[in-house]
Amino acid sequence: MLDHVPEPANLAPYVYWCERFTYASEDRDEPDCFARYSAATPELAIQRIRDEAKVLLAGLPEAERPVLGWAEGVGRVRALGALHGGRTCGFSLRHGDGWSEWVVRPVPRDSAVPAGATDSPFAEAAPCGVCALCVQGH
Repeated sequence: MLDHVPEPANLAPYVYWCERFTYASEDRDEPDCFARYSAATPELAIQRIRDEAKVLLAGLPEAERPVLGWAEGVGRVRALGALHGGRTCGFSLRHGDGWSEWVVRPVPRDSAVPAGATDSPFAEAAPCGVCALCVQGH
């Protein structure tokens, strides 16, 4: 039996469109890497962001790694509450000389797909080859 497939009446009212901008240095006006993907739930969106952040921080000495309070603990709970309530969330992370920004936007499930977005989960643009996520194949 396929008990993991939600009943149509129980579908979340939103799909969560996510964008990530990664800059190799603060001198850059344009991102080195841009990814756009969707998630079926706020939990999946935040998990993806947390996983990407950990990859970006993995190359730093442990003493230089910031705490991911916005992606774990109270920050995570607040972000999930906002997303479940239909509000947009944004996150930023400095990693070495670079930084990344994420935006998660709830879009009503029955609305048109936002321009340039994809309806397949976690589809990304071509890898930039510069950021740690693309270099490691994430």
